[in-house]
Amino acid sequence: MHVGTDHIPPALEPLEARLAELGWTDGKNIQLVFRNLEPEQAEGQAEAFVRERVDVIVSFEDQSIDAAKAATASMRGRRIPVVFLHPSDPLADGLAKSLSRPGGNLTGVFGPRDVVAKQLERYQLLVPRLHRVLTLVDPTDPRTERTLKEYQSAAAQLQRPLELEIRKASTAADLKRIFRSLRPGEVDGAFLLSNNLRQNHSALTIKLAEEARLPVQGSRKEWVEQGALFSYGIDLAPLGRAGARYIDSILRGTAPADLPVEKIPKIEFALNLKTASRLGIKIPQDMIIRADEVYR
Repeated sequence: MHVGTDHIPPALEPLEARLAELGWTDGKNIQLVFRNLEPEQAEGQAEAFVRERVDVIVSFEDQSIDAAKAATASMRGRRIPVVFLHPSDPLADGLAKSLSRPGGNLTGVFGPRDVVAKQLERYQLLVPRLHRVLTLVDPTDPRTERTLKEYQSAAAQLQRPLELEIRKASTAADLKRIFRSLRPGEVDGAFLLSNNLRQNHSALTIKLAEEARLPVQGSRKEWVEQGALFSYGIDLAPLGRAGARYIDSILRGTAPADLPVEKIPKIEFALNLKTASRLGIKIPQDMIIRADEVYR
């Protein structure tokens, strides 16, 4: 299960491919049931999986992980295993007692998710005129507060400290209202900070930023391909392949509590030169050379 209907999680295809390599063929000896959801559907879908007594719930991203954790915690007797993929922070979010000994019915794979200090550093290097940043936060996202503190600290410590125009948004309507209320020159760029916004409204934000002629960062390279100026974040394909190993082990009888949580540290830096050209941004050649993916 995955929350975010404007895209399919990039880790899904690698996960399915690795499962096939491990001998699990959909429709033959395993049934894979994928559900792509709006936020308000996550709780009900997790409860439905519990009622159906599935063997494993695979949850992508924070909202579906939270829903699966809550639904399986309420069960009596056997608790359905949950394999989580790329949560924000499995320890801070209470998904595992420790990485080496998760201790419950949840385990999985994560990466260095909210690397906001590095994202801001690259943003300023890519856009020298960047002084005032429209920062979009979702107050309903329980992880916003800790990410915002890290972000504000990073912005103040840059060689040229950034001014942050923080606006609260939880829905598509909120984002449209904010972008369309901006005065010309009020901000120099936009930043999607809260994970809920990144997960549910990245495509919309890229479109609104294009209309406002503003650069915006993406959380992963797929959003750069769609028009975000850049991304600096985890490569999700290795997480999907690693997640398949957890599913394989659980289906063969290993308890989730005995499967250490794995951190995959690989980070990707992606650039969209077409977006830069449209916005009149000249990307330094050394930044192009440093990028793992360049979209032209």
